Amino acid sequence: MSKKAAINVFKTLIHPQLDMQAFRVFFIKAAWKAYTDAESSPITQSRFQTLIGPLFDWLFLEKKGNNTTVLSDIRDLFQNSEAVERFFSDTFYIVLNHYIKSFYGTIGGWNKIIPFATAIERFIAYVSNRLDDESFFLFEDALINALETLRQRSENITVLNTYHGVPIQYPAQILHTDTQSVILRVHPLQETAALLQNGIYLLKNDQFIHDVYASVNPVLIQGERVLELKRFDELETSLFHRQSIRVQPPTAFGLTVQHISLTLHCYLYDISIGGIAVTSKHTYALSPFSEVILLFPPEIIGQSPEVKGQLVYKSSYEGGYKYHFKIEPNLQQEGELGKYIAKREQELIKKLREEII
Repeated sequence: MSKKAAINVFKTLIHPQLDMQAFRVFFIKAAWKAYTDAESSPITQSRFQTLIGPLFDWLFLEKKGNNTTVLSDIRDLFQNSEAVERFFSDTFYIVLNHYIKSFYGTIGGWNKIIPFATAIERFIAYVSNRLDDESFFLFEDALINALETLRQRSENITVLNTYHGVPIQYPAQILHTDTQSVILRVHPLQETAALLQNGIYLLKNDQFIHDVYASVNPVLIQGERVLELKRFDELETSLFHRQSIRVQPPTAFGLTVQHISLTLHCYLYDISIGGIAVTSKHTYALSPFSEVILLFPPEIIGQSPEVKGQLVYKSSYEGGYKYHFKIEPNLQQEGELGKYIAKREQELIKKLREEII
């Protein structure tokens, strides 16, 4: 066995709002549907449950087991690796939808969805192609080894936080690594932002090819407070690299969105030169890529309030909805937006400095 239990990443992505007992029942039902849809002569449902239950426990719960036996028993239900891959793909497609819905109406946690989907892809490839190779899935081992290599070379890494939309990005020194954690010395602004956000991003470099998110905890080493990083999640899409700064306003400005068929009454959530997000307690029947006019408050854009925009996507947010728009300001509007964003960025940096203890 590897030095860590395989597939640990699923365990790190469970969140408090997810009822694990109900999730286990749902997982088994999803797997049973995928299995019976694929097999013309399935085994009995009770026999199937005795096989799939241990798989759930191994993936999602703090239980030990012989993973090779668990996967081999399930693999024996199918004629070839393609059928195994199809079974897990169909099962996890249903499970992923359930997992996403578990975040509806809650604050935070949405950053777990991409790592969860990535974990599913890796697990399916692992099961169908590399049954005996645990290291294929355990990227944390490779990541910590890469960080240890950088530490031995006395090379820094670049870390990132976003404080109310403002990117906080400084070099960080690797002080220590072990099998499950990394100790970093970071800039005071970075430390404060990371502790306020309960996490930090390690930006990709020549040692690891994707950005990585980690939870943080302050620890004292010889009287110095530093950050201990654990529970690493790899991000195959660089979600946090933006061409322009995106800031949140200090108050919830009202903002109207006009479409040919309806009007949206919303509140501004955040803004950049190229896009905005607005929130509302109501759902509006507005399709992606719909062309709209956004009416900005004068405090942000001056006396020319109408800006062309296009809906990118809609998501759930705190019992309501968040609408994300691409915007196309003219030169004058872009200048006003730039001044507002720069002023707001300075306000936020000042506030962050005041948080340093």
